[in-house]
Amino acid sequence: MKKILLIFTFFCFNIHLNAQTADSVSMLPGTTLDVYYNLETGHKDTVRNNNWHIAFAVRKAQPPLKTMQAATILVNDGRSVDLFKSNAMITDWNSFDTTGWKTWPQSFNSDSSWDIGAFNQARNQSNPFDYGWGQYNMTSKDVVGNNIWLVAITTSPNPLAPKTLKKLAIHKIAYDTMWIFTFSNIDGTDSTTLTIKKSDFNNKMFAYVNLVSKTVIDREPALSTWDIVFTRYKSLVTLFGQTLMYPVMGVLHHPNAVTAEYSMPNARTFVPDTTLKFNSKIAEIGWDWKLITTTPGAWPVKDSLSYFIKTGANKYYRIFFTDYYADQTKQFIKFNKTFFSQLTGNNELAKSIETLKVYPNPASAFVNIETVFTKPVAAVNVQLIDMTGRTVGSETFINRNGDFNVAVSTAQLKPGIYFVSIEADGVKASKKLVIN
Repeated sequence: MKKILLIFTFFCFNIHLNAQTADSVSMLPGTTLDVYYNLETGHKDTVRNNNWHIAFAVRKAQPPLKTMQAATILVNDGRSVDLFKSNAMITDWNSFDTTGWKTWPQSFNSDSSWDIGAFNQARNQSNPFDYGWGQYNMTSKDVVGNNIWLVAITTSPNPLAPKTLKKLAIHKIAYDTMWIFTFSNIDGTDSTTLTIKKSDFNNKMFAYVNLVSKTVIDREPALSTWDIVFTRYKSLVTLFGQTLMYPVMGVLHHPNAVTAEYSMPNARTFVPDTTLKFNSKIAEIGWDWKLITTTPGAWPVKDSLSYFIKTGANKYYRIFFTDYYADQTKQFIKFNKTFFSQLTGNNELAKSIETLKVYPNPASAFVNIETVFTKPVAAVNVQLIDMTGRTVGSETFINRNGDFNVAVSTAQLKPGIYFVSIEADGVKASKKLVIN
C-alpha cells in the first residue's frame, strides 16, 4: 500500500500544465445570442435565444438517481417570458378564468440545476413521483399533467412591454418517450396540440417551443461538444437596495461539470489543489464576475477572481475574465483559460477513501455506501456500474465532511455483478457489488 501511495503522490505533484490562452465571445446587443463553448478546443456554437418560450427535457430518466432530468420544463425567463400556475385543472380548460392572474404564484428556472425548471418548482420534494407539473403513474408509466398554466410572453426586449397571454396544458410524458401538450389563446382560440419525440433530440438536453409560431426548435449543440454556455437568464440581484429576480448575462456550466470559485489576490495564477470547493451549481460562474453599471461601454471586471471547472477525469480548467463591454451596437467578453491535468495534494484524501464500505453485499432492495472523510470535500460522485462498464445510476453530493453514508435503491437492477464507484475531488475508489 505504501508503494501505491508514493506513486499516487508523485503524479499529484507533477501536474501537466498547458500555456494560458486568451479567447473571447460576442453576443450582440441585448444578449440575443447564446454561445456554447468547448474549453478544450475553443469551438463556439452560436444560436439565437429569443426565438423560444418554453423548453421540454429530452434526456431519458436514469433511475434510481436521475429521474428529474427527464421531466424538466424551462421557461425563457431571461427574455421576459413569465410563468404563472393557476388553481384550475386541465378538465377546466373551457372555463379557464384569468381574473387576478398577476397575483398567482410565479415560477422561475433554477440557477442551480438544469433539472429544475420553472414548471418543476412547485413539486413536493418528499414525493419522488411529483414533478411539479404532473405525477408519475406507476401503472401507465406516464407522467400525467394536472394544472393549467398561464404563459405571458412579449416580443419586445423591454420587460415592461405589454404581454400576450397563452394558456397551456401539459398532458403527459408518454412512457418517457414523448411529450404531449396543448396551448391556445385565453379564450380557447388558435388551439394547438404538439408532440415532441425525445428520440428526435439525441445527445441534447431540451427541445424548444415557440408558442407564437407553434413550432418545435432544435437549437442546442450536442451535449458532447460544449462545457459552458454564455447566456441570458434570471437570477436574484440586488439593485438600489432591492433584491429581485432580474435578467443577467452570465455563464452556466455543462450538467456533467463541477465548478469552484477562487477569490484571492493570486486568483489569476493559482494552481488548483484540493482546497478548492467544487460544486454542481450550474451558475457557480454566473454573472457577478463583473460589476453592474448603468452606462453603456466597458464594465469593471473583478481581477482577484477565477473559476476552476472540472469537465472530466483529469481535466481541469482555470478561467478568469479580463474584459466585458456592452452598448447598443455590440457586446463581447474576453477571458483567459489554462488547462491542468490534476489537483495537487490528494494523498491524504486517498487514504480516507480507502475505507469505502458497501453493504449489504449481496444486496437486493437497497445498498448502503459508506466512507469517512478526514478533510472536507467539495463534491462526492457515486456511480453504479454494470459489468459492461455502463453507468446505471449516478448522483453527486456536495460539500461533505466526516461520515458519508447514503442508501441507494437497487430494486430495479437485474441480478448480477456491479461496481460501486465513488469519486471525491479527483480521487476514486470502487467496490464490487452483487445483486441477488
